[in-house]
Parts: sequence; C-alpha cells; structure tokens
Amino acid sequence: MSDKPKHEHNDKAAAKPHDKKPQPAPMNNVVALPSRCAVKDCKHSPTLVNFCNEHYEWFKFGMITKNGDKPVDFDKKHQAFMKHKKAA
Repeated sequence: MSDKPKHEHNDKAAAKPHDKKPQPAPMNNVVALPSRCAVKDCKHSPTLVNFCNEHYEWFKFGMITKNGDKPVDFDKKHQAFMKHKKAA
C-alpha cells in the first residue's frame, strides 16, 4: 500500500477556490410593452401589433408599415381605403 494515510487524499479542486468561474447573472426575460402607438405623433395606447385601433386598420390595409412609417404610395392607398369605408 502507499505511505500516505487514508485521510490525506488529493484535493486539487479544494486547494484553488479562486479558480471558480463567476456565475453569470440570471437572465431577465421581461420585455417592456410599448406605451403608445407606433405611428409618429399618435398618443393612443396600443391594442394590437403596437398600433391603436385606427392605425391597426391602416396597417391591415397596407397604409403603414409595421414600424409605423407611411409607404411611398400612401395617398393612393388612402383614397382606396376611404372608398372602401364608404362602400361598407
């Protein structure tokens, strides 16, 4: 057998406590919801897809992008939208 007593064993991990890697901070999975409509100068609170009710209709009709910007052919789409609303 060996000359070392049984209670003396190789404790390399215990001898270097400073080698431990720091634990990463816990992940924060909370996402802040937008507090107002995505369209510029609109103060209403969003109800669907970051838009208020009126601008959500515009978004569905293609009059604004998902970022709230107006497309190049906004006037043409707005006229078609108004014609559609009159017919309904």
